[in-house]
Formats: sequence, structure tokens, C-alpha cells
Amino acid sequence: MNVSIGELIVQADAAMSGLQHAPSTTMQYRWAWSQFARFCSRDGIDEFREEAVAAFIEFVAAEYRDGRFKGWKSKLLRKAALVLSEVARTGSYEWCLARPAHPNDALDVVFRPVQEQFERWLQGRSLAVSTQNLYATVSRAALAWLPDRGVADARALSRMDVSAMVVFLGSRYQPGSMRTVLSALRVLCRFWEESGYGVGLSQAVPAQRVRRVRSVGVISADGVDALVNSAAVSTPMGLRDRAMLLVGARTGLRPVDIAGLRLRDIDWPHARITLTQHKTGASVTLPLLAEVGEAIAEYLLHGRPVDGDDDHVFLRSHAPYVGLTLSHSLYWVAARAFARSGTVTQNGTGRGFRVLRASFATRLLADGTPLPVISGALGHRGITSAKHYLSADDERMRECCLDFAGIEPRGAL
Repeated sequence: MNVSIGELIVQADAAMSGLQHAPSTTMQYRWAWSQFARFCSRDGIDEFREEAVAAFIEFVAAEYRDGRFKGWKSKLLRKAALVLSEVARTGSYEWCLARPAHPNDALDVVFRPVQEQFERWLQGRSLAVSTQNLYATVSRAALAWLPDRGVADARALSRMDVSAMVVFLGSRYQPGSMRTVLSALRVLCRFWEESGYGVGLSQAVPAQRVRRVRSVGVISADGVDALVNSAAVSTPMGLRDRAMLLVGARTGLRPVDIAGLRLRDIDWPHARITLTQHKTGASVTLPLLAEVGEAIAEYLLHGRPVDGDDDHVFLRSHAPYVGLTLSHSLYWVAARAFARSGTVTQNGTGRGFRVLRASFATRLLADGTPLPVISGALGHRGITSAKHYLSADDERMRECCLDFAGIEPRGAL
């Protein structure tokens, strides 16, 4: 059935009106649709055609390549045209998050199969999923760089290539991270050796590990309260942010576990939270403090979207109402709180939920809590990981200092 572009825009606007988009988002779509209508009118097109959508998307892509459109503008125009196409085809529009590209899409046809083989090889090892993902990330960066070095055959790798790879990765990662990067690269070399891509490649990876020298960024108890109280509880987003900040501050959960918290993980009658940690795969049970429980309940009753079918506790504040993504949403929840309150860590670094985790551990340590108890509360596999927070306890670190008794410098009085 033929429909004019103007009528289709009205239908699309009505189809999206029930999705509870922010008013600014609605206005952006209306502007983008007007640009599509203007594009079609230049060619004398009044009725909607799929060919016009294809031509418009090609035009937008060309404008972006030539630098006349910014990224956000090209994405908006393309998305708006596709919305019109879906409404014309189905009579409705189903809103969903865009599916991200596969991480291996950046690899060429030579090294992508190698990466996929390495990922399957990792799955056969007794490694945590987070460790597998970390090793795969390092491998992906290394394989994507090999063509720039002139390596066109995965079976032509040499020790010199591996040494050059160490230098390249060193330019991408902080010194404190290179300890983990070298471990990942050593595992990758063992995979190469077992798969016949080279011999003795792991020997080219330096054995020396660079230790982290920067102290942990923490904030005081007053700073934590300032962060939590900075959220505007008069809005649904403010209720959600305050509850999330309290969970991070009072339990020390990792950001990924806060984002992954499910409704079934909260045992209200027994006032506890039980969940499986994303990093270690181990189950941990934490007390649900009254303050934290009240904040979560306030969000569930008065701030959480009623149309959300997702069983995550914390959802997006705009449609589609699904769980938050770790890499963007959670960081900005904490970063906004830092900006509103003016809070700064003791060493001036960090603005995310990990600062709350480190501050929680440091306060436990200052209160005399044994290290094994702190390690258990944080969900560590052993106390070695918890020792990282010792550097933030200034008072006890001073107690470790030695005087010059018996080793006085020459000439001292």
C-alpha cells in the first residue's frame, strides 16, 4: 500500500510515542525525519519507497566520510530512516538497543581465525571467564597490529615479532597493567607453540614484571556520604543512582556485580544479598544493611520503570528498560556524583565505583578488621588481592617505618 512520506512520519511519531523517550530524543527523531522528507522532495518523491531509504543512507554515509556530518548526526539520520522503513513495513516499531559489533570484526581474514581458535583454546583451560576475556582482549590487540609490522602469515611468527609486540603493547597499556599483559602474551605464545605457529616464542616475553607503584585512590567516610547524598531523590534516575552508590559504598561489590544484581538475589526476609560474582564465578553472601535496603526499596517502588520486563534490579531510565552496561552507564553514575559533590580521592585519581570499593576495604582495615575477613567480604579468592589496599592506610603504614637506631648516618649528632 502506497503512503506519503508525510503520513508515514505521523505514523512513526505515533508508534514511538508510547516508548517513553525523553522529549529531546523525540525532537531529534522529528528533525531527522524532516531531513529525510527534504531529501526526497529534491528528487520529486512524495510517496515512501525503500529505494529512497537506501539512497538517503548512502548520502548520509558519504557526507560523514567527507567530514561534513559528525558521527552522532550520521547515526541519528540513518536510524531515523530505518525507523520509517520498519513502520512502513510492519505498521509498528519495536525499540531495542543496538547490537554492538563483534570484537573480532577489527581483525583481517588471516588473523581472525587465529583469534577464534585461541578463544576456543582458552575455554578448555581452568580459567575464570573474566580471565579468558582479558587474555582474548590482549591477543586481539596484538593480532590486529601484526599486519602493520608486515606479518601476513600466522605461521611466520618469530621471536623478534614477539619482542616487537611487547614494545607495541607497552605503548597501549599503563606500566602497572603490563604485569597482566605479559602474562596474557605468554599464554598466547604457548597457544601458538602448541598449534604449530612457531617454536620458542614464549621465551621472547620478558620474565620481569612491572609492579604497580601508584597508591589506591580512596575517599573518607564524609566523602562517601557526600557522593551518596548528591543524587536528586526527586527523580527516578536520582533514586536509582543513590541506591547504586549505597550498594557500592556499603558492600564493596565490584561494578560488574552491581550492574548484574538481580531481583532474586535480594533476600528481603533475611536481609541479605546472595549472588555469583562475575569475575571469580564464586557465590558470595553479604548483609543487606537497613540503609541500603531502604534505598533499593525506594527505587523499586517509586523509581524503577513499571514497563521493564528485565529482572535486573537497576534499569536504564529511558526505553528500552534493560539492565545497565558496565562500561558506560555505571561509570557515569559515579562520575556525576563526584562532579556534583566536588569529592576528590586522596591521590587525585579515580572517579568510578572502584573508588567506593577501595574506600570500603580501607575503612575495614582502619577499624582493625583482619585481612582474611576483608578478602572474604570483597569476594577475593585469597588475601593476596586484599593486600593491595594496605597502601591506603596511612596510619599503619607509618608504623612500619624503621628509625636509624644502630645505623645512624656518619656525622649525625
